[in-house]
Formats: sequence, C-alpha cells, structure tokens
Amino acid sequence: MSPPINDRITLVPVQDLLPAKRNTIGRVAWIVLLAFITTACASFPDNRLPKVEETLTQAQGSNKPSAYLALRCMVDLSEGGEQPGVETVGPLPMLRQVVEKVVAESALFRSYTFDSFQAKNTDRVLQIEMRNYGSLGKAIGAGLLTGLTLFLIPSAATDNYKLTAKLFDRNGQLQKTYSYDDGITTWFGIWLLPMAGNTPQSAVLSVWENMIRTLFRDVLKDNLLS
Repeated sequence: MSPPINDRITLVPVQDLLPAKRNTIGRVAWIVLLAFITTACASFPDNRLPKVEETLTQAQGSNKPSAYLALRCMVDLSEGGEQPGVETVGPLPMLRQVVEKVVAESALFRSYTFDSFQAKNTDRVLQIEMRNYGSLGKAIGAGLLTGLTLFLIPSAATDNYKLTAKLFDRNGQLQKTYSYDDGITTWFGIWLLPMAGNTPQSAVLSVWENMIRTLFRDVLKDNLLS
C-alpha cells in the first residue's frame, strides 16, 4: 500500500525561501553592474607619435641579417616612468604578436628568433622593452568619482607607454638606443556606452604597433641592418 501523499512531500515555509531569493537577486544585480562597468568605457590612443602608415620594407637584394628579438614588459606606477618598475609577463604574448606582425610585413631580417639560447647564432640582437607607467592614485581617484555618481560624471585614466630599444651588432657592441613615448586614455561613464567598441586592448595594439613601426623605420634610416 502506498504511503499517504503528505508523507512524501516536504513543505517549506515561505519565509525560508526569501533569503535564497534575495541572494539570487543580489548575484544577478552584481553581474549586471559588472557588465555595465566593463562596457561603459572607451579607450583611445593618445597619438603622441606621428602615425607610420607605410609598410616598411628591406630592399630585396640587400644582405639581410638574422636577429634575436628580446622582449620585456615592465610596470612602473611612478608619474614619469623613471623608476625601476616591476617586470611582468602578462602583456608579453600581445607584444610578441605586434612585433611578429611588423617584422613579417617588413621582411627586415633573413631570419629571427625570440629564443635567448639562439642569440649567439644571430647577426643582431634587438632588445625591446615596453614600460607601462602612470599614477595609480590618480586613476583610483577618477574611478571613485565616476562610481559614486553611478557613472553619470565621466572620468579618465591614462596608461603611458615607453618603448626603449637597444640594437647590438654580432660582436655584442651597442649600435644605438631608441626611445619612444605614447599612451592610451580610457574614459568611464554612461555616456561612453555608444563607443564601447573602442576597447583598451584595441587601443593598446594600435599604439604598440605604431611604436614598433616607428622603431623599425628609424633603424632602417640609420642603415644599421646592412
């Protein structure tokens, strides 16, 4: 004989369901807020460096060297970017992507490598350091202002980038040091929603690519690869 229906059903008081419902609503609200924060911003290159539009090309008949390309990324929270800073590996894949793209288009080298153990077998060593610097305090202050006004008052934070490159010949002698400065500015606020497609990553890629193109253009002008 089957047990009574009431023996198989556990009745939960309505008040016991309310905390779970509130927790679910709270989680949804945080997800919506996070999505809003990440989309209510837009980043733009500062364009401190003139744009290098042309494709750099090493002459076909020239004696192209092989090269070891040593990449390094640094973070420096000082205002002018003159402090030692801290090395970081997070941006390295993106920097390598940019360098590979420009090197492939320009065909500056007979061959190239990013592996340090092959450096002794190359004709040139090109050390490229990308330093991200700026005032952390200013960025936090601007973000708090916008956040406290529910993104109605816009604010901006700037990421400065300094590229320092050193070119060495096959004997390890320094040929020349190059330095370039640029940056991106990210604006936060509800008014930026229509421009949310201008992401920080796209702005950084644009700035870095122009900096690398400028570097290779200047190396070619100095005739240091023959």
